[in-house]
Amino acid sequence: MKDLVSHQLVKYLEYRGIKHVFVLCGHTNTAVLSAMEKRSIKFVNTRHEQVAAHAAYCYARAKQETSVVLRHLGPGLTNAATGVANAALDCIPMVVIAGDIPSHYYGKHPHQEVNLHSDASQCEIYRPFCKRVWRVESPELFPEIISKAFQLAESGQPGPVLVDVPMDIFSKEV
Repeated sequence: MKDLVSHQLVKYLEYRGIKHVFVLCGHTNTAVLSAMEKRSIKFVNTRHEQVAAHAAYCYARAKQETSVVLRHLGPGLTNAATGVANAALDCIPMVVIAGDIPSHYYGKHPHQEVNLHSDASQCEIYRPFCKRVWRVESPELFPEIISKAFQLAESGQPGPVLVDVPMDIFSKEV
């Protein structure tokens, strides 16, 4: 049965027992927030991405379970970096799901795209302190990647992982 990637994500989070997602709303993650509207997961809306990341860190540490941060591209990514790096240093399992620019805009320098040394490389900012960084290239890959992200965040020495998802992929059917 086909369903939107954003709906599959929310169903998977419920399956994993996730009760809260820490977020600052942005246009790249509205499909996921819309999918959470009538579901059991509550989103903890913050006024700054750094607050969302630190709140998720504290929640995971207190509850001794994996936390989820849903964040926006560009400055949202860099603003959340300190909280995610703290999770890495303290071995706290965290899955960061990053909304990104639509895939057809990669490399065309749209508003807030972060270009480091190559086009569409904003997720590379997290590579030094995350256990793994994934960029979802096609909607068919999303279910496998999100499953692996949780497994890796919780296995061995726990820590944060990043799943970078273009906003158009959240709205694709798989």
